[in-house]
Amino acid sequence: MDINELLKAMENELGSEPETMVLLSKLDAKSVFEHAANKNFAMSGEHIPPKYKLLMSIAISAALGFESCMEIYTKVAKKNDVTVDEIRETIMLTRFVKGTTVLNTATNAMKLLVEEEKV
Repeated sequence: MDINELLKAMENELGSEPETMVLLSKLDAKSVFEHAANKNFAMSGEHIPPKYKLLMSIAISAALGFESCMEIYTKVAKKNDVTVDEIRETIMLTRFVKGTTVLNTATNAMKLLVEEEKV
């Protein structure tokens, strides 16, 4: 498979041109092949069904703030029969978990505030 075939396969999977990969291919085509191999490896495990891997990818993209990745994973998920309700629940769960990290990050600051109130 050459780089043009790989990019076409990515486009078919995503439903649109993989702009980042097209740009990367002009700089270093080997990196696109490596990225594709890493994706295949990550998605190849036997214990987590593909649908869950797509939902996890949506959640992780959202939590990390990568809007373009979240959009791509959502398109791929929909093409693979993941329902709107499953994606919506994933987004809401991600919002809850991400919000909880703010509270956890603030634990030491809250301890300081509580200690000040005791004085």
